[in-house]
Amino acid sequence: MEKWTRSKRTKTPCGNFLSKRGFPKPIRCIKRRKEELTEEIKTEGICLRAVEYGESDRIITLLTDKLGKIAVRARGVSSPRSKLRHAAIPFSFGEYILTLKGDFYSLKSFDYNDAFTSVSDDLVRYFAGTAGLEIADKLTEESVSVSVELARLLRLLMSLCYDGGGLGALLSYLLDMLKIAGYRISRGEMAPGRDPKYFVFDLEEGGFYSSAIHSAYAVKMTTPAATLLVDFSEGKEREGDAEAFAEIFALLSRYVKVKTGSNLRALFELCDLLRNGS
Repeated sequence: MEKWTRSKRTKTPCGNFLSKRGFPKPIRCIKRRKEELTEEIKTEGICLRAVEYGESDRIITLLTDKLGKIAVRARGVSSPRSKLRHAAIPFSFGEYILTLKGDFYSLKSFDYNDAFTSVSDDLVRYFAGTAGLEIADKLTEESVSVSVELARLLRLLMSLCYDGGGLGALLSYLLDMLKIAGYRISRGEMAPGRDPKYFVFDLEEGGFYSSAIHSAYAVKMTTPAATLLVDFSEGKEREGDAEAFAEIFALLSRYVKVKTGSNLRALFELCDLLRNGS
């Protein structure tokens, strides 16, 4: 009688191993299960800001055409050898290939389109471009459609970099973004204040009113700045001096603060630059 012996572990054509008793033992493919749970998404977007995370990772905020405003973890991009480091720099625009696992996005690949590098050739244009990114970040909500806001931002950056746009382009963009967000600027009563050199703007209502109103949100504006703001709000773009633009941007920064609680730091820095005559 032939003696029975237990079979050794051998690989079958099906890719399974036999147990010591000779029965097939299934092997779980963990890598395949992870791939099944991970969804890959392609979307065009622009990097609004980047925050260091750990030793070499960054959390980047993207404004995208398909996913809205989202936060993405970009692994290893702080390393100078990383092929994806350009994807995690503000102003970078292109096609982002992301993976979604659960509720978290991770950067997989990036197809470069434009970085708007010429915006840094001039200090005023650089702060105007940085303010544009910040405005888009503060005046949009996460995971909602922002295709219109993205188009407005790209138009601003194209104007600053390639069409010689400046403060007027930034003001038009800011007023458009406020309108989209539901904070439209209006002419109001447009009545002169007690001092004929000034008008009164109500930060709570977003319009010009009589100086007789009793409100903690009433702010005086010089006539050149007030009329320039009203003209731009009605689509009548024109030239203005740096001091008038600085006054308008300072006022609208306070208006955004009242409405959203957010500070537009880049816009404040631009105001300081304009007032110092640089």
